Amino acid sequence: MHERIIHINEHRFCSSLSEVELIALLKEPNKLIECVDIPNNRFQTGYFIGLSWLADTGKVLYVTPKLDSSSQQIDYLQMLSESFKHPEILKHGDDLFKIEFDKPSIRINQQQDLITPLIVVYFLQVVQTIVRKGLKKGYYKVENNLYGKVKGKILVSKTLMQNISKSKNLNTVCSFDEYGLNHPENRIIKKALYFLRKYLKISHHKDKGLEAVLNFILPAFEEVDENISINEVKSVKHNPFYPEYAKATELAEIILKRFGYNINFIKENVDIEVPPFWINMPLVFELYVLGKLKDAFGRRDIIFQSGANYGELDFLRTTTGKETVIDSKYKATYKNSYDIDDVRQLSAYARDIGTLKKLSITKSEWGNTLLDCLIIYPDQLAKNHLTENQLLETPIKQFEKFYKVGIRIPEIKSL
Repeated sequence: MHERIIHINEHRFCSSLSEVELIALLKEPNKLIECVDIPNNRFQTGYFIGLSWLADTGKVLYVTPKLDSSSQQIDYLQMLSESFKHPEILKHGDDLFKIEFDKPSIRINQQQDLITPLIVVYFLQVVQTIVRKGLKKGYYKVENNLYGKVKGKILVSKTLMQNISKSKNLNTVCSFDEYGLNHPENRIIKKALYFLRKYLKISHHKDKGLEAVLNFILPAFEEVDENISINEVKSVKHNPFYPEYAKATELAEIILKRFGYNINFIKENVDIEVPPFWINMPLVFELYVLGKLKDAFGRRDIIFQSGANYGELDFLRTTTGKETVIDSKYKATYKNSYDIDDVRQLSAYARDIGTLKKLSITKSEWGNTLLDCLIIYPDQLAKNHLTENQLLETPIKQFEKFYKVGIRIPEIKSL
């Protein structure tokens, strides 16, 4: 660990900065910091993990995922892998992370790199979905030196240089459109896949599951050329009618940028340069819970991010006779207590007409309807799956029809 790096777990207090440095933090908001407490000479991390410069102090904050002192480090990659088994969840990852390429990179030990493995998992799952549906075809520019014929636009200067000056009078350099798999979107995806093939060969990142996914994907791109220029990469347009392609090409560009567009940058070094980044752990947990709810109750009966008249609740179970307003809270608080603000929020959603309209309950029954409200929270002593009997087993006794249930999240086992 480098001396200038302050390593702390999520949602913890830190007293390693001077008052002047704390004041500097107030002037420059940071996603990893929840609050700055000048009177007590400390700051508190939130529920985002990652790596960030601490304003202009010259120091770096490195926040790792660990909910409480008794638990091991949380395996957020396994959480995402489990949720992404449901392809429809992939589209909800827009706010999952951010890499700040515009800020100076930070030198860290390769094992401290939390962001690259996440992008790898996300990208491979998205591309796997594309392959299962079938690669899309499209138009793309081709430049060719044709013999005895002309097609598309004649490139006069290149024809003169390559042919006329060499007495190849029957050859013409032409530019024309072709329709097939070798369009820029597929090429940028394949180039990123080649980068990841080398990345996954590095001993520290070896993962048989990810290698199996990569081996499943690559044959589908056999007819696609991996050569694509930086300018072409930056000019690839996302088609809203193909959401998986839009996300895959976006992630592919991030991967190429992460490695400086140079595959030789991927080396088995002890130290690496990484741009500042953050990972949204509450959203990681939310997607994990969504996957578990779908596992238990099916895809159709769970609405994710259901819009109400005022706000957006995490989950709405629409099963007739078992309608439930559900919220995920990435907090250890619920093991022994509750958060009154969360209760108020969920209670409002349960009475929101926008919520009731999505259920099979008739309008005449709304006035007599009191929906079950459930909060799902992380608990390492609980089971790692949800069942019907579990859901309403533990009431929050201070409130009518309010319940809570814990779910175990994956941990990284100590060596």
